[in-house]
Amino acid sequence: MPAWTAGVEDLMKRQGGSPVPPMLTPEQIAFTNADEILSIVGSFFAVAAFVVLLRCYVRIAMLKVFGIDDYLMVLAMALATVVFVCFVQETHHGLGKHFMVLLMDPEMYKKFAQYLYIHSILIMVGVSVVKLSIAFFLLRLSTRTRYSGFLYGCVVFIIVLTLVCAMTLIFQCFPVAAAWDSALRPPPYGTGNAKCYSMTIFRNLGLMNSSFNIITDILFATMPLPLVWRLQLNTRTKISLIAILSLGYFASAAAIVKAVQQWHVLTDLDWSVHDSFNVWNYIEFTIGIIAASLPALKPLFNWFLDAARAITSGGRTKGSNGYKASGYKGAGSLGYQKQTSDSNRSIAMHSLTSKGEPTPGGHKNPYNVRVTTVGEKEQWDMERAKNSDESILPLQRPDPGTNHIVMTREVRVS
Repeated sequence: MPAWTAGVEDLMKRQGGSPVPPMLTPEQIAFTNADEILSIVGSFFAVAAFVVLLRCYVRIAMLKVFGIDDYLMVLAMALATVVFVCFVQETHHGLGKHFMVLLMDPEMYKKFAQYLYIHSILIMVGVSVVKLSIAFFLLRLSTRTRYSGFLYGCVVFIIVLTLVCAMTLIFQCFPVAAAWDSALRPPPYGTGNAKCYSMTIFRNLGLMNSSFNIITDILFATMPLPLVWRLQLNTRTKISLIAILSLGYFASAAAIVKAVQQWHVLTDLDWSVHDSFNVWNYIEFTIGIIAASLPALKPLFNWFLDAARAITSGGRTKGSNGYKASGYKGAGSLGYQKQTSDSNRSIAMHSLTSKGEPTPGGHKNPYNVRVTTVGEKEQWDMERAKNSDESILPLQRPDPGTNHIVMTREVRVS
């Protein structure tokens, strides 16, 4: 009996399956579902990478602020990239084929198992990094000590859980190489004496990790509701932020589907054809990246809306850098250009300094501060159109018959 057939027979006995099926036909041996697998994970990878690139552009070029949540998201995207490369290599070494075909070629199966070993560790760490990025983002919104303390507790819990799960994956076999080299395992797989977790224990550990992921996904998708609602923003902005942040529920849904696939992994002898568990795991990973990055793109959306209004209204012009000439030299610049006295646009205020520039006291300013003064006509236009995200307080008008100049000052600190 060939070695691969003995391995399949033992696997089917442990799974409570039927005797070894007949030899595969040439058509079955040549079959591969690799294109379907790569098209699915590749699509989610491309969207996630595009959103993260836009996030970096907004934070670096437009706002000139890059926080710890942004660094963590870049790390998560780097891990997602490596995992996608693992998917590609796995398809080159049998992923998408019938599992019995993988076992027919011991060297091909060994390479496949090596990439799968790296894949499983990196994606588990990547999902946790996304959650850490969300936690630090929510810490920016939290203005109450109890919320901040709870979020820091979540950060510690996620880090500890990630380290424990990483250790169980890395040291699933002794020696470690037995995780991908079946020759190191006892018969009928090989001729060695390596010790490895049983498939049942390995599945149960994975289900435990998946359960915690589902709980934290739901938690981080729900927490923005009370946090955002307490912010000094208009209702429209609050609702839009909550809707974007609640996209984390989609990641929770993907995690639930993944857990179901994980539960049935021992009963699916041909799991390598569709690899549903790993595909859904990657969908959960990338949806988390997308949902956590979309709120950071709000300044970019606002810029597009302003540009569209400028084109349709015909009352504003753009400068050489593409931004409207309303007093800003650019979205990334904190300087201002002076307008004529009869203009209702922004008036320069040179008393404030940009981030990193020296203040009158000789210290460097740590904040990005933007202050503009808007005339009455433009402010009323903005109020009527309800297009201003900074319309927090009602517009104060002077009493009839009095001589006053009404101005609204907009201050943005990041």
